[in-house]
Amino acid sequence: MASPITQLTQTEQQHMLFLFLPVKKESSESVNEALTTLKNAVIPGDDIRALTGVHFFMFYYLPAGKSAGLPIPSFEAMDDRGLFVVQAIYDADFVPYISSFVDNPKIEFGLNLVLSAMDETGIVKPTDGTSAVRILERGGVKDNKAAFNCLLMRYNFSDPTIPAATTSAPGQKFILGFTFPGLTIGKILKNYPDAQDLWPSPAVPIHFDPSVPPEEC
Repeated sequence: MASPITQLTQTEQQHMLFLFLPVKKESSESVNEALTTLKNAVIPGDDIRALTGVHFFMFYYLPAGKSAGLPIPSFEAMDDRGLFVVQAIYDADFVPYISSFVDNPKIEFGLNLVLSAMDETGIVKPTDGTSAVRILERGGVKDNKAAFNCLLMRYNFSDPTIPAATTSAPGQKFILGFTFPGLTIGKILKNYPDAQDLWPSPAVPIHFDPSVPPEEC
């Protein structure tokens, strides 16, 4: 009989990324180009899922001056620039997680496109070593890993030191609970029966039966 997990190494933990990136007012095409590039980075025979450790991700673009449509402030873009939201649950620590992307040439290209769409006016000076402008001037994300990490952390609502766990701790600003601690993407692909056939990379088209919406309000 297995015993409950009571300790996890850094590589076995899961964390959350929750970015709110300011982008240029007319940036929809640039953002779409970046997303298309990132999506096409996954090619047959190049399964990077275990390396990146991504359990879940969400991309959300909001044009300048728009809100998410809720009756209270939530995701809201500034009047003079858009908003690009990225959320993910990932394995291991922040630095190796990000490095797995910037060290992939195809993904690196897409990340540089994201930086080229950003507008950090009034937030950080273009001459700052961690600004999107300066990182691109100095060769892009791969050649400026530490600066790129700092840029991301500037807009990361999440705290990469808070692991996905079942309880909160004093001082934590959010609770990240009930993923499966210790169950990394690498373990899922290695140990789940027929994992590579059920979830091939790249993914095959899936027909989703329609979800049932709540009754009309």
